Amino acid sequence: MSKVQSRKINALLEIGCEEIPARFMPGFLEDLKKKAEEKLVEGRVSFSKIETLGTCRRLVLFVENIAKKQNDLSQEVKGPPAEIAFDSSSQPTPAALGFARKQKVALKDLKVKPVGSRDYVFAKIVQKGEPTEKVLAKVFPEIISSLYQPLAMRWGNLDFKFIRPIHWMVALCGNKVVSFFLAGVESGGVTHGHRHLKTGSKSSKLKSAELSLYKNLMQKLGVVVDPEERKKLIRKQVEGLAKKVGAAALVEQDLLAEVTFLVENPIAYLGEFDEKFLGLPQEVLITSMKKNQKYFSLTDKSGQLINKFVVITDGCSHKEVVGGNEKVLGARLSDAKFFFEEDKKEPLKLRAVDLEKVAFFDKLGMISNKVERMAKLSEWVGKRLKLNAEQIKVARRIAELSKADLTTMMVYEFPTLQGIMGREYAILSGEDPRVALGIFEHYLPRHAADLLPESLCGMCVAICDRIDSLVGCFSIGAIPSGSADPFSLRRAANGIIRIVVEKKLDILLDELIEHSYKLYQPVFLAYLFEQGETGYQDFAKIRGQILDFMAKRLKPVLLDLGIRYDIVDAALGDFNDILDTVEKAKILNNHVNEKWFPGIVASADRISRIATDVVREEVIKADLEEKEEKDLFDLYMKVNWEVGEAINAEDWGEALRSLAELTDPIEKFFDKVLVMHKEERLKLNRLALLGALEKVYLEVADFRKVVLPG
Repeated sequence: MSKVQSRKINALLEIGCEEIPARFMPGFLEDLKKKAEEKLVEGRVSFSKIETLGTCRRLVLFVENIAKKQNDLSQEVKGPPAEIAFDSSSQPTPAALGFARKQKVALKDLKVKPVGSRDYVFAKIVQKGEPTEKVLAKVFPEIISSLYQPLAMRWGNLDFKFIRPIHWMVALCGNKVVSFFLAGVESGGVTHGHRHLKTGSKSSKLKSAELSLYKNLMQKLGVVVDPEERKKLIRKQVEGLAKKVGAAALVEQDLLAEVTFLVENPIAYLGEFDEKFLGLPQEVLITSMKKNQKYFSLTDKSGQLINKFVVITDGCSHKEVVGGNEKVLGARLSDAKFFFEEDKKEPLKLRAVDLEKVAFFDKLGMISNKVERMAKLSEWVGKRLKLNAEQIKVARRIAELSKADLTTMMVYEFPTLQGIMGREYAILSGEDPRVALGIFEHYLPRHAADLLPESLCGMCVAICDRIDSLVGCFSIGAIPSGSADPFSLRRAANGIIRIVVEKKLDILLDELIEHSYKLYQPVFLAYLFEQGETGYQDFAKIRGQILDFMAKRLKPVLLDLGIRYDIVDAALGDFNDILDTVEKAKILNNHVNEKWFPGIVASADRISRIATDVVREEVIKADLEEKEEKDLFDLYMKVNWEVGEAINAEDWGEALRSLAELTDPIEKFFDKVLVMHKEERLKLNRLALLGALEKVYLEVADFRKVVLPG
């Protein structure tokens, strides 16, 4: 940001439009702030703070302490070489005169400066800054036009695109209107209030770009323009109404955020529904009220739902609105009750057969194929996690029924209830409670802040479900790129990582990927036969891609633990074990300041630069001639065994201390022994020794990634 000048004022931009979908508003306000900062800095306009406000009908940008004029631009322009610009008696030549005239500077102001081995003439050009309102007349339309558009539309015969048609624009710098024309609308100083309130039906002129003045005016016009104020007001009203009836409100953050941008003037009312609907599972009631109607549910002291809810209206002062909302909710819950009663008529295990009609992904068969793979994979993973025979049987049953609720009417209507309804229907079908719980748990975590499975069986199936999707999608080339991730593979990978790290599960990814891939062979072969093709997928490539994908998801987790970025990169070398990598990274980070640690890094790096020429793995002891190479080989044999034992015991600190023993002998080796000896026999043997040493270092970490100070 440029240096702030004296005599500051404020600037304000309001974009009034038709209702913007609530889900886009937080991103819009964030982007508005970002683009404003970029454009103002680019336009050399100083400011101290930028704030964005808004409702579904208006985006507001407030710039505090903006300079009255643009900062001057001072730059040096390079002219002709000095020997051409001036003659032997230092008099200006036509070249100098022409350059000075073109740059509009006096001859006396030309400066001579060296550039490389030659002197050149320079002219200092100062471009005076324009008044800020003149700059804003260019910048404001640029900001609006550059906003990210998740959805865009045209209106009338205009080429301009925006998420919704623009109806008015307020643009002020101090008490002056910033004039510009965009999207068929001319900017001005007149704003509009709430469209359904008498106070808001009037237009009102804003006298100056003062935020408090603007907020007060909007309040008079029936609009709470600050989203944080609206959010607090909504919460206060919802909790207040709940308290009146001796209840507690379920104020979920995502619902609160959505409702905040659905209204400009929140007014809450208490509604009621028929008690008969309390027989439905709680999640069904909450989801129906939340998804369809944006209502807040209420609970009693024991946490059980009561037959009351809170609806947030947009400035509605007529209590009759409650009756209408109650009728609508009653119809919704009647539908849900019908779905529930119909779904209960068929046991969950019979519904699993219908999964043969539900597609998984193109080229990857049906959901029934996925369930079959998950069941087999659960047995394999269960053994790796040391589950007993009974637990493995439960895990397999969970997998077999895990997706059966996808065929129910309730999940078809409310997809977010998958797993939840599976648990409910499993209990009603007489399944083992552990199976019912696992059906729900295998979907966890559903997002970054979600709970994790608590049962080992649930964890087992959760991992199998996600690795099956990863292996399948990577096998057909459906790999996420950029921000696009239509199959939520990043979320799947993150879920595996969270479960493994937080539940401390020990499992090798390459084995897991390979076993999952083998289970896909019938699907791959069926597809290849159908397409008249032959051949198999390149498994080695797919495995490498998935491991790299998982490593990239694990990296931010390690950084969030406070581990140095270079240590993270080193620990991720030869990545295959999530839990092991986390522990390794912690140990490396804890030992990075040990006096012997730089020696490990330096030795590993020096060896790796020479070991690129290794053509033979075996070290022939009889071909070791110098004392230093013999000593190094003997020490290598000892350290190689020690490091292997330490790795098996997952004692990374001990592995590091063993590697530290190699530092001095390696230095002596390089000082006394010529690796690239003219005799091929000696050269190949010494390179083989270095190659063997490199492998020992890489078994611990890729020390080439570690950055040593200074």
